[in-house]
Amino acid sequence: MGRQPLVVVTGSTRGSRTAWFMSRFMLSLFGINANFFHPDSWNRDVKMDGLLIMGGVDIDPSVYGGVKHSSILKSDVRRDEMELFLLEKADKENLPVMGICRGMQMINLFYGGTLHQHIEELPLEYPHLRTPFPLRNITIEPETKLHSILGVSIIKANALHHQAVNRVGEGLRCAAYDQNRIIQAIEGVGEKFILGLQWHPEFIPYLWHSRAIFSTFCKIIRYNKVKRG
Repeated sequence: MGRQPLVVVTGSTRGSRTAWFMSRFMLSLFGINANFFHPDSWNRDVKMDGLLIMGGVDIDPSVYGGVKHSSILKSDVRRDEMELFLLEKADKENLPVMGICRGMQMINLFYGGTLHQHIEELPLEYPHLRTPFPLRNITIEPETKLHSILGVSIIKANALHHQAVNRVGEGLRCAAYDQNRIIQAIEGVGEKFILGLQWHPEFIPYLWHSRAIFSTFCKIIRYNKVKRG
């Protein structure tokens, strides 16, 4: 019997335990094992079958040649470097990748996209609501993989971010947006499974669409592992 599928879940050395617990729980619901990598404990030679980049502190602007905005109070260059290395590994090995909040932003930067460093400085039609509760309307773009997963055009989600994707990276496309037309999900345009979500599905596991997203991610990981042999 072969090795069970393994997802590497990345976070910060401190402050990521709740997100790690909830992400591991969601993955375990669908039969996938997970290892938690943080800057003080990770393995460059890991044999992983998927990558999940969690939320957390802002990405350091040095990663993308930006000037640090005053709203960025904390960053973690060591975590940034770890995640970029693992994204490179996943890209080379054609592994499924999912990013949540900061994780979506990191995926976008890896593929050459850009960020809005502080949403509240943009000309918004509606206030940018930050809430742990699923109170925000998210519109899913038609004819996207995300729409195929969910089968609906609007969902309710939470929001803990103050940054967002600006220009979408190469090989990616917008898959969802909010009422201010700010990008809320990105995905790969090819066969490779790449999905970034600006909201936190791991914190709202009681909603069907959170479970649908994790279920699909896990199914693709298992399929991809069998295909790779």
